[in-house]
Amino acid sequence: MALPAFDDAWRGKQRIKPPVCVLEVRDRAKPDGEPIARLFVHREESYRLDDRDGQMYEASIRLSYQTIEPKHSLRSRVSGDFKASYSRGFREGEASVSLVDGALFFDPIELRGQRIGTYLMNEIVIWAQQWPEARVRSIKLLSGQAQEDNRARRNRFYERFGLTFAYSDPEHEEGVSKPMPVKELTPVTSWEANIRERDPREYLAELLHEREHMVMEASRRDTVIKNLSARLDEASNHPVRWAARRLWWRLQPILLQGAMLLAVGALVWVGLRSR
Repeated sequence: MALPAFDDAWRGKQRIKPPVCVLEVRDRAKPDGEPIARLFVHREESYRLDDRDGQMYEASIRLSYQTIEPKHSLRSRVSGDFKASYSRGFREGEASVSLVDGALFFDPIELRGQRIGTYLMNEIVIWAQQWPEARVRSIKLLSGQAQEDNRARRNRFYERFGLTFAYSDPEHEEGVSKPMPVKELTPVTSWEANIRERDPREYLAELLHEREHMVMEASRRDTVIKNLSARLDEASNHPVRWAARRLWWRLQPILLQGAMLLAVGALVWVGLRSR
């Protein structure tokens, strides 16, 4: 029997990802290196239908994340969420989508800039594309949401998804996104360069396989260490016998070769004498 929490579903032609997945994050500067972080991502979608006509009038999505830390790690698990919503409105043409529920912040700080926020926002944009004609509600950028060193990154984060802003100051500290339909939003897939979505079952199976391999390797090395320890004990307790044995094993090939040469020489000599 399948486990719905880990399996894909379909809404028409749109694939719905499993409610739970693991993100394996590598440094964007070293995408072929070892993972620098792992996160659980939980997806919650809700839909409300109008009893009168069976049409959807409200929907929402919540992407919750939590870092995965080793047992007894000095680092605490960090969690957060990205949320969005859809509303049909009361009159035709009033349908709208809210991509951001308040300001977006991703923690922990040391993982900012590793495209995890891009992954989460991209999932929301793809979800919103169910309603291509809906209006994207305005996103407000405030000066307190970003410092001077990351303000450009904050603005670029939104702009890459197709949003354009009317800024109220030359430094682009504050602004409001311009009206646009959902169909003009642009999905961003740059996260695929250093982030991998993993099925928790597959991910756990790989960890168990690695653990079994490490246990077997540790057992093999333990056997080697015990054999070496026994040899050292023998050398310490019986140094003359140990040295003689070592000398014999080293000289054995030479002695065997010499014996073979003597045997061959003897056969040749006997053959010559018999003529």
